[in-house]
Amino acid sequence: MKLSPIQKTRLAIRRAFAKENMATIRYNKKSDNTTGDYLIDMNFIEDFGKTFNTYSYATSAKQGGIRTFYKDRISYVELV
Repeated sequence: MKLSPIQKTRLAIRRAFAKENMATIRYNKKSDNTTGDYLIDMNFIEDFGKTFNTYSYATSAKQGGIRTFYKDRISYVELV
């Protein structure tokens, strides 16, 4: 998961002022080989090397949950 230098600066400023830090990611699901967009919470990320856990919302669902994402399956990241 790579952020541009501008996005890293925005994230640091938002954390410093206790703002909500959300990002949109595009994720390739291995189970059915489809791509889905997720809205993730950047304040709550547990890094485990090739994977990370975070609280996320699928774009088609109203409720969120804690999900595990593989970093190499993410094709797009944008701070919201």
